Amino acid sequence: MNFKRTIYSNLLSWKNSPHRHPLILKGARQVGKTYLIRQFGHEFSRLHEFNFQKDPALKNIFVSTNDPKKIIDLLGTLSKEKIDLTRDLIFFDEIQDCPEALNSLKFFAEDEPNAFVLAAGSLLGVYLSQHTFPVGKVDYLTLFPMSFYEFLLASENLALAEKILNLSSDINVFHEKLIEAMKRYFILGGMPKVLSVFLETENYQKAREVQENLLTSYKSDFAKYSGPVNALKILSVFEHIPRQLSKDNRKFQFNLIKKKSRFAEFDSAINWLEHAGLCHKISIIENVEIPLKLHIKENMFKLYFFDVGLLGALAELPLSTFLNNEELFKTFKGAFTENFFLQEFKSSRHESLYCWQGNISEVDFLYNQEMNLMPIEVKSGESGKLKSLGLFASAHSCKWKTRVSLKKLEIREDTRLRSIPLYLAALA
Repeated sequence: MNFKRTIYSNLLSWKNSPHRHPLILKGARQVGKTYLIRQFGHEFSRLHEFNFQKDPALKNIFVSTNDPKKIIDLLGTLSKEKIDLTRDLIFFDEIQDCPEALNSLKFFAEDEPNAFVLAAGSLLGVYLSQHTFPVGKVDYLTLFPMSFYEFLLASENLALAEKILNLSSDINVFHEKLIEAMKRYFILGGMPKVLSVFLETENYQKAREVQENLLTSYKSDFAKYSGPVNALKILSVFEHIPRQLSKDNRKFQFNLIKKKSRFAEFDSAINWLEHAGLCHKISIIENVEIPLKLHIKENMFKLYFFDVGLLGALAELPLSTFLNNEELFKTFKGAFTENFFLQEFKSSRHESLYCWQGNISEVDFLYNQEMNLMPIEVKSGESGKLKSLGLFASAHSCKWKTRVSLKKLEIREDTRLRSIPLYLAALA
């Protein structure tokens, strides 16, 4: 099944750049990194793929030399294929299993700047967070789960996908259809394997089984790659994310995991999950002044999951809650729509998001665009007061106030209020 990913254009830009370095593609396990790179390989004369988990003998090459020319010669001998550095793509998969191969990337950057070298790995983000790497010697891209737009493409809802991509002037005409498609995305999420099974079977239960298998594989990674003691803490945080999000203020509370526990006890576990690409940490700030980053407190944050479909599976939400709008889902629906918004935002934007909490009010998300503050309230329905958004805007100079909800698209110049439907979350 051919899944089109918007990040493909970034790969093409890297290929055509005269100033490129070896490229590291990061992302959580099973988001489609290897599949994407194999697709990208068609842009070259040949793709040479080397997997350090499937072929441990590869490590001996990089242990023996740092010279890119010798490495390429030895790789060509091993694979029985001639490698053309100026026309072929060299792909190192699961590169975190060979630190020497990662280290060799800086020598490719220095000695073979015209070579096309690309690396990826299941937990590469975790490895890179724990080891130093020469600044300016590699380029980075991050692949997230499939966005709602990519989901529409894969589901062959091409007309709806086109409306989102080009923000068609008649998009409100298709509002109900887009909402229904978004509900399906809430169930399935953006993991390619889950969507592939659903498109083949049209069976939500089979898709849920794939999600449960993915969650099991992530849990097995904790023990395999972090050690038994830290693995228990990582697992505790991982499994508590739905419970933490079910609270009204979403603020992560450590005593819900373990009584009398503190931030320091679980800090490394949260960092591990972040670098593995399995969660998004949104800092809560009380003081608002640009740059916002200077006002964060390490122990005040919200923790969201990296994929809404897997969040539903982790929380063991019955599939009917999405399809039938059951009231039992009401207490968790707000958190779920916030998670969807964040996932969409992260997949296409680079601004850092924060949450603002005052004495009696809160703004779900906040970022600064140059010197402009951009506050965002996310609502799970069409109605809902915007008291906190109004209080924030009255106290701080804001270019726009933004509500993201199930309401149709509406831009009010007079009140500086943007009402953006959830399916256009990336535009917020």
